[in-house]
Amino acid sequence: MCDQYLLAYHKNELYDILNSKNDSHHFSININFIVLFDNDPSLGNKVLKEADNLLGELDEGAQKAQKILISDLLDNGTEASFKNNVHCRIYGLPICPELHRNLFPKNYDANKFLQVSGTVVRISATKLLEFKREYICSKCKYKIISYAEYEKKNIISPPKKCLNPDGNCNSTNLISSDELKSQFCKDYQEIKIQEQVSQLGFGTMPSSMWVSLEDDLVDSCKPGDNVTICGIVKRRWSPFSPGRIFDIELAIKANHIQINNTCGLPNLVTPEIKELFSQFWDTYKNIPILGRDIILKSFCPQIFGLHIVKLAIAVVLAGGSAANQDSSTGVKTRSEPHLLLVGDPGTGKSQLLRFASKVVPRSVLTTGVGSTAAGLTVTAMMEDGEWQLEGGALVLADGGICCIDEFNSMKEHDRTSIHEAMEQQTISVAKASIVCKLSTRCSILAATNPKGNIDPMQPLCMNLALATPLLSRFDLILLIRDTVQEEWDSLVADYILTETKDNDSKFTKSQEWSLEMLQAYFTIIKKIHPPLTEEANRILASYYQLQRRQSSRNKSRTTVRLLDSLVRLSQGHARLLFHESVQIIDAVMAVILVEIGMGYQEDSILNLDMNIHSSFPDDSINSYVELLNNVLEKLNLHDILEQEINSLHSEIDSLNCGNEITTKSRYFQSMKNKEPTSNRDSNIIERDDNKHEEDKETLHNSEMERSIFQDDNSIDNLDLNI
Repeated sequence: MCDQYLLAYHKNELYDILNSKNDSHHFSININFIVLFDNDPSLGNKVLKEADNLLGELDEGAQKAQKILISDLLDNGTEASFKNNVHCRIYGLPICPELHRNLFPKNYDANKFLQVSGTVVRISATKLLEFKREYICSKCKYKIISYAEYEKKNIISPPKKCLNPDGNCNSTNLISSDELKSQFCKDYQEIKIQEQVSQLGFGTMPSSMWVSLEDDLVDSCKPGDNVTICGIVKRRWSPFSPGRIFDIELAIKANHIQINNTCGLPNLVTPEIKELFSQFWDTYKNIPILGRDIILKSFCPQIFGLHIVKLAIAVVLAGGSAANQDSSTGVKTRSEPHLLLVGDPGTGKSQLLRFASKVVPRSVLTTGVGSTAAGLTVTAMMEDGEWQLEGGALVLADGGICCIDEFNSMKEHDRTSIHEAMEQQTISVAKASIVCKLSTRCSILAATNPKGNIDPMQPLCMNLALATPLLSRFDLILLIRDTVQEEWDSLVADYILTETKDNDSKFTKSQEWSLEMLQAYFTIIKKIHPPLTEEANRILASYYQLQRRQSSRNKSRTTVRLLDSLVRLSQGHARLLFHESVQIIDAVMAVILVEIGMGYQEDSILNLDMNIHSSFPDDSINSYVELLNNVLEKLNLHDILEQEINSLHSEIDSLNCGNEITTKSRYFQSMKNKEPTSNRDSNIIERDDNKHEEDKETLHNSEMERSIFQDDNSIDNLDLNI
């Protein structure tokens, strides 16, 4: 029955296995359980009730199916060879409480075939497992095969007497061969998985469970991976000895393993949700700034205002794109930005971090008080006389975000240990003779309190008691001050006491996105890889060069990392607005975020008059145009400014949105007809052909800033005129 099913639905896979030239390799035939149950309900029921027997029958059926097909291939003159190591793997059990578990199985689930999801926290070294042994009767020379018992932790029990059916030997003198045969051994590894914290209730300790991997499943995952395992739940125990506690544990004998690091929340991303987002951006495609503000107002709605902070968190969660990087050299620039929130007590930092950890499916939330270097990176633990690696918070957050509250409470040594994880996004391990590298491709959202009162005359590292190398790794550092403002305090008090959500501008609660919608949206936009346009390149390069030319620049913040941060933030903003490429608005908002982060001292060069405590603007379009004019005027990019103003003007006029948009269009008309100011060089507006060619050469040079700006002295000799 099993071989007929494999021939009917997996013939192509069998042909590929027969045509393979590696006879010693282990091959897998992946069988979808739903397809199996629909086409052969008897086999499907047997998987659930007698999984041990059926999996053995499926492997034997694969051998029989090979013998049937190999004759046809040899008759046709095709080279083919019979493979002994073929395993049938069953996956895709229906999502129901009886078969699919987010919480780990208990005692009543023993001997059931289940699908379990979890996070790998520890892996053991790869071992060689002797799964059967040959014994020979010293009297009649009859050979007996004894198999390892999984329930007794793979101990092989010798037969008590001769089992020769031809005669009454009954000898008890059985001898095993001293030679270890390769066909009696297989690769073996154990991993420890932990329940996903997002699936647990508040205050619940996550459970852990050992999973055994065999043959081609070995080394298929690493610490920090989110996995879905299909296998048989087994009880197992150590050999019994008098006077010792009889310890029994539950373990899973894996049959199939799937890595889910980049899947996000596939259950939430339905075609209906995708269509809903498409309709949303069709409505706001000409004025995306309004659609963006609706998304931002759904971020942590219990906190009033903090428009800039919520925008920064949303951009960091969206992240940059690594698809357009050249990996031919083997060195990649990280695409995940980092954010540090510095604020007085009671400014809502912890609430923002907790909400951000809920939006991204793969997240770890910890505090500086309860974190050490080993807890953040990786630790080596000894169990049963063997060293095993156990991943920390950054390893478990690979592919997501790691939120660290009370960042200043960590010890200096512990903070230094995450330097490599933040920039190179790897953790190099050299512990207990284990030398390896683990990935930490995650964004870090950290929150800290200042050291006493903020002194604007002192550098940021002195006010925070954090080292400069660590601060330079953060793309954004936002300072939230608890200042006394009568109007602001009145708004906050009304918002908290009346519990109204429409105090921010003209936003109604019906427009607010739910947490599930935000989770689905950020899962979808992670698949967008926006490249930089020519206008975005000019804006970012001009701002970077302007920062480098300042005589009073902060050398720890204006390194090449500043340019990388601008690229990451602009790509994150493009993702947030569902853009296929980084447009002018994305590059301008990246410059604004970095400029606000540098506004702590005199590092700000654009002098943007923006308050981090500000609520959402009543007129988002006019607010953006004012910022656009301020930024591009000071960067001397007047052609891009006029292009963007004309584009916005035509888009607003093309909409039939009532008197409000008409009022806005008057502002655009005034901007369009605005005469050049007295301090603007008229040669910039009316360029001749020679000047235009000179600008092109300057832009070409700006693309080589990575090699030019490595030497601080060379920047002073450049004549950059953009």
